[in-house]
Amino acid sequence: MNELNLIVAGHAGQGLQVISRTLGRLLVRAGYYVFVSQDVMSRIRGGHNSARVRVSTRPVAADGDKAEILIALDPALVAWHVDDLAPDASVVTDVTGDLPEGLNAVRLPLVDLAREYGKDPVMVNAVAVGAALALVGLELTGLEDLFAGEFARKGEDVVRRNMAAAEAGYKAVIEDMKRSCPHRLAGAEPGDRLLISGAEALALGAIAAGVRVVTGYPMSPATPIVEYCFRHAQEAGLIVEQTEDEVSAANLAIGAAFAGARAMTCTAGGGFCLMNEALSLAGMTETPLVLCVGMRPGPATGMATRTAQADLLFAIYAGHGEFPRAVLTPADAGQAFQAAQDAFRIAEKYQTPVIILFDQFMADALWTVERNELKVDNRQGRQERQVPDGAEAYAYRRYEMSENGVSPRLLPGTPQQLVYADSDEHTEAGHITESTTMRVRMVDKRNAKTAGIRQELEAPKAEVEVEVEVEAETLVFCFGSSRGVVAEAVTRLRDKGSKVAMVHLTHVWPFPVEAVAAPAAKSLKVVTVEQNYSGQLAQLLLQECGLRVTGTVRRYDGRQFAVAEVETGLEELIGVRVG
Repeated sequence: MNELNLIVAGHAGQGLQVISRTLGRLLVRAGYYVFVSQDVMSRIRGGHNSARVRVSTRPVAADGDKAEILIALDPALVAWHVDDLAPDASVVTDVTGDLPEGLNAVRLPLVDLAREYGKDPVMVNAVAVGAALALVGLELTGLEDLFAGEFARKGEDVVRRNMAAAEAGYKAVIEDMKRSCPHRLAGAEPGDRLLISGAEALALGAIAAGVRVVTGYPMSPATPIVEYCFRHAQEAGLIVEQTEDEVSAANLAIGAAFAGARAMTCTAGGGFCLMNEALSLAGMTETPLVLCVGMRPGPATGMATRTAQADLLFAIYAGHGEFPRAVLTPADAGQAFQAAQDAFRIAEKYQTPVIILFDQFMADALWTVERNELKVDNRQGRQERQVPDGAEAYAYRRYEMSENGVSPRLLPGTPQQLVYADSDEHTEAGHITESTTMRVRMVDKRNAKTAGIRQELEAPKAEVEVEVEVEAETLVFCFGSSRGVVAEAVTRLRDKGSKVAMVHLTHVWPFPVEAVAAPAAKSLKVVTVEQNYSGQLAQLLLQECGLRVTGTVRRYDGRQFAVAEVETGLEELIGVRVG
């Protein structure tokens, strides 16, 4: 097979991520492209969690339609996934408990093997890894190295026992030929690839951009970004602070940026609500600030471990008053790595807040990325911050007028100069003022930066190997992690003969009006695919470009779109079912 789909199901606390991440990394090392998505409940123990692993000889960025293998650590969970299985799927589960009829069941003593060889029932996940590798026809080569990386802090004995449990699961399948699986992988081509989560890619991109201070208060899905930075703080030269709340996190980052450090704060929609006053403070004081804002279903706590795209308009208009910002919406790990670098470059150059808006799905999913795609941006140079030769002592004006709205920036403590910063409206020197003339000049100055920010950001591209110039009757717009499912759905529709193309927005503010309007003018219909109730992207298209969409494919139950679901929804909007 050149593509295979697996589902791993179990309870919180059973180490499902160890199974999916370990399998994924081994398969990437074997030359395959892997995509892993997580579906977890908001609890520490129990419940029903699952992960989907899609393996292919071509790049993949969405879940497959049906799974050929289900690994259920608890037989009671098999019934949940029967409808997700291909007709000839194999189901690996424990010998205990009843199963629905008609399944190709591989009943193994998973828990007993974990106790015997791993000396702990929790190592049932390692047994499952070994069994899965045997089913798909791969060797255990490289598994011990992965376990060593995963469990090194727990000691060599834990690594050894995990390996013994995996070998036991592997042999349990191999020794009984009746348990051989018809779904064996083949056709991989070695490459220099990584399997990395969206959250890890955001953190790594920030480190590449020179971040020095990272703050946050734990809130899914942003917490993994802070955790990654904390794990690598010493080698990357970072200060990572978990503050008492989101207000403190934002203000601490602003203080660090004011002092000259590249600073980032990480949160989710609820925490971003608390940061709004600080966001406006950064806008008024013209302080570079990068905010990673993860979307999950609201309002209030909502569904803390699920995904959504309902904070789009909130991110664009958050904060009181009017001030410039950029809002970036990366689709996957590769784009997240680049978005983090773009965010710091723009924030620094234009002395303004930049928001990286992502969703839970993008952050938690594991993406295969070509290593050479993770390039460090060479445009990260800082602005000159030294006093020009011949400058008069104590004559520095922090908010000096300029054509592009950007003022010369000195740091506090610069010899023979004073750096004033004020949250009130101020003069060019930074002193409080209530002058109507100065108020208008300062508002104009700050918002003049928008034109420059717009030029910094690349135009959205036509995706799915489809150029915008093709004769498309329907143009599909999306943003964020929806790119993967929409791209595959559009490809399927084109294969059926439908004239449809896609544009994915890697940033939504400043809105790329010209880049969007040009391809849309060539299409008879414009539709959107988004994970919110009100069609927020559709509202933006109307507001910024005068484009009234024909319809929107929407999902807002906290789960990510399926490719077939988007395909069907687009067919209905197009008006003619093809194929």
